[in-house]
Formats: sequence, structure tokens, C-alpha cells
Amino acid sequence: MEHDDREKDSDLIRLVKGGRREAFRPLVERYWARIKSLARRVVKIPELVEDICQETFLRAFEKIASFDLNREFAPWISKIAINLIGEHFRKAGQRLLLVPLDERLFSNSFPGPSEEVMGRMFVDECLERLPVGYRITFVLRHGMMFSYEEIAQVLDEPIGTVKVNLYRSRELIRNFLIRSQGEKASEGVK
Repeated sequence: MEHDDREKDSDLIRLVKGGRREAFRPLVERYWARIKSLARRVVKIPELVEDICQETFLRAFEKIASFDLNREFAPWISKIAINLIGEHFRKAGQRLLLVPLDERLFSNSFPGPSEEVMGRMFVDECLERLPVGYRITFVLRHGMMFSYEEIAQVLDEPIGTVKVNLYRSRELIRNFLIRSQGEKASEGVK
């Protein structure tokens, strides 16, 4: 995030902490799309995405007094959203569901519509096979383009753990790709 945006966020947060509730609205407007994008990339249920967004900003407002002005707002509010997503699925006894990530996960070629759909389905299938912790780390890095430091802050983990989890998630995906290609090759031999 640019230095000016961070200063603007800090100024707004100071105002909110000082009792000016209306100063929270620009923060909602600035970060709503980012939180919605994060939630949409992690869960498949549109109504849940909206609920997570609303609850994220409600909790952020309630906890704004504890926000450290020396930190960035984006990772802090993203952490609230991720915690809410985890809470929902733990309470519901469901597993975390993913939706396809954007084109940055695919090759630089321009596939046709059916190839793109198949690619998205394949990426979705690969990600669903990852353990939940690896999935979230992978989505934050490759879907949300967070830095290692931001991911560490959001997940409350050391940077080394973030890097290891990303490496392991990539290895698992690579191995899945290799197995999948082997299965396709053996099907063609039959």
C-alpha cells in the first residue's frame, strides 16, 4: 500500500477512535471490494460472502480502539475476515470451499473459453485437495497478491512458516499435476 493511503487510513482511524463514527465510512468504501474479493475466493456461497463482509466491518469498528496505528489496516481487516470464515465453517461443521482464482494462476497463453473453464475447474480441484491452512496461505499470496510479511501478519505466523506453507502447497499442486498428467497419458494408451 502507498504511504499516503496508510497515512489517510491512520487519520481516519484516529478520528473514529476519537468518537467520529462517520470517519469509518471511507475505510469501508476503500476496503469493501478487497474483503469481498478475499471472501469470494475462499467460499462458494454468495450470501455468506456478503455476511462475512458485513460482519468483518462490524467487528473492525467494534475493535478499532485496539488497532495499532503503526500497522497497516489492510492486513488487520483481512485477518478479521479470515477468522470469521474459519469460525463459520467450524460452527457449521463444513469444510472450507474454494472458488477458482483469477487468470494470474494460469499460463501466459490465451486459452479459449472451454480451455479456460477446464483450467479453472482444475485449479479449483487442486486447491480443494490442499489442507485448509495451505489453501488460505496460497489464496492470500497468489489470489490477493499479499506480501510474505502481510500474510504472516494476517495469519499470525512467522514469515518462515508462511514460506514453508507456500512451498508445500506448490509442491502438492505440482505433484497433483504430475499425477493428473500421468493418468491422462495412461488413459490415452488404453
